Amino acid sequence: MFERFRNLILILSAAFLIFLIVSNVSAAPGKESISGVSGTRTEPGRSIHYGYITADQLHSPAVMVMKEKKLLEAAGFDVKWHEYIAGSYAVQDLTSGKTDFANCGVAPIIINHSQGLELAIIAGSNQEGSSLVVADYITSIMDLDGKTIATPGLGSIQDAMITRLAMENNITIKHTTIEVSDMPDFLKKGDIDGFIAWAPHPACAAEKKLGYELLFSKDMMSNHQCCVLVTGARALRDDPDTVKKVLEVYLEAYKWFMDNREESIKMLVKATGKSETIVRAVIDTVKYSYPPYCNEESMKNIAQGYIDAGRIMMKADELDGFIESLYKPVLLESITNTKRPD
Repeated sequence: MFERFRNLILILSAAFLIFLIVSNVSAAPGKESISGVSGTRTEPGRSIHYGYITADQLHSPAVMVMKEKKLLEAAGFDVKWHEYIAGSYAVQDLTSGKTDFANCGVAPIIINHSQGLELAIIAGSNQEGSSLVVADYITSIMDLDGKTIATPGLGSIQDAMITRLAMENNITIKHTTIEVSDMPDFLKKGDIDGFIAWAPHPACAAEKKLGYELLFSKDMMSNHQCCVLVTGARALRDDPDTVKKVLEVYLEAYKWFMDNREESIKMLVKATGKSETIVRAVIDTVKYSYPPYCNEESMKNIAQGYIDAGRIMMKADELDGFIESLYKPVLLESITNTKRPD
């Protein structure tokens, strides 16, 4: 009886050992990845939440390319995309932890960072690319005095430009917040005297003869930093490997956009729903550079404008340290093996 019991134990032990061996073999690196693509098996990618602005592909083309070509997914990430009508909303979700990365205007990032919400800009996206559309009865900057101009909202770079324009010309401009896609209709009805928005919306309104483009970014704030890639400062400290991997994919997409102009234009037409004529007309009003370093002097000017307007409480001699605490190009430097411009 004891002999039979011992044999049963030996059989069960052997079976269990075989089970362990088979399990380890199946879990070991092989020739087929999780996605079914030939290659080394990888661990399941972490889930990331990535935010971007509605119809803002001309300003953040790398996001468009990443999403269209599923580059982040190919790099092993499970991506949840979030679309926002303005950068201030994207930054709110970034600071609350609802999103991990976002492409949006630098202005709301500057404002939120000044309020103690730790953010980290890790790359640029574009410079310039906005314009001011006004009704035909406005023919000069001075005609804007007392007029109502729609902006995407307090904290947007467009709102910052209008604020600076009014201060420099000693005029008063009434601001009202309207969703960018609705601005042309408000202008058509006469509810506003003009609006400032990112391309291609101003050009579309001008094409429909709802108004005309009085000023471009280069006229109001030449070479200004517009959109950037931002994450949380904590993510950069605690999980730099993930941040670096996302940035590597971002740079791959950015480079593809710049190297494939005709394909990129077709992609922009599809993504924005605008005509090819419009896209070709406005793409050269947006400045792209590779590697996509940020214009630090421009960011200081934007912050200074908010200080002058009383929207940021900071001393002038704190400005350099403030921008240094926000802009972190160290990963961009290491990936591209370049140095940021002086």
